[in-house]
Amino acid sequence: MAVRTVNKLVRDRVPGIILEGGEMPSFRILDDGEFLSALNDKLQEEVAEYLESGTMEELADVLQVLHSLSELLGRGERELEYFRSEKAAERGAFRSQVFLESIDDMR
Repeated sequence: MAVRTVNKLVRDRVPGIILEGGEMPSFRILDDGEFLSALNDKLQEEVAEYLESGTMEELADVLQVLHSLSELLGRGERELEYFRSEKAAERGAFRSQVFLESIDDMR
């Protein structure tokens, strides 16, 4: 019997899915500090996967990690959306596709 080392955060139902597939998962529940670190690692992983594939499915994975981070930080999705919309109202979004090339100091 071969053991594969994974050592990464997975979605809640993954251990059950592994069991249903006839394999035995070994896992533990993280404390909040470990969870924050694992979520940050997962965010980097999901962003890299999105950048490689460019798919909406991978972008949705990035969004799920962001939602989990906002919940862990005690804020939740609503507050995350509030901060996003406030910043968009104050500084704009990216709808106009503006790419700033340089700034001349005219003082």
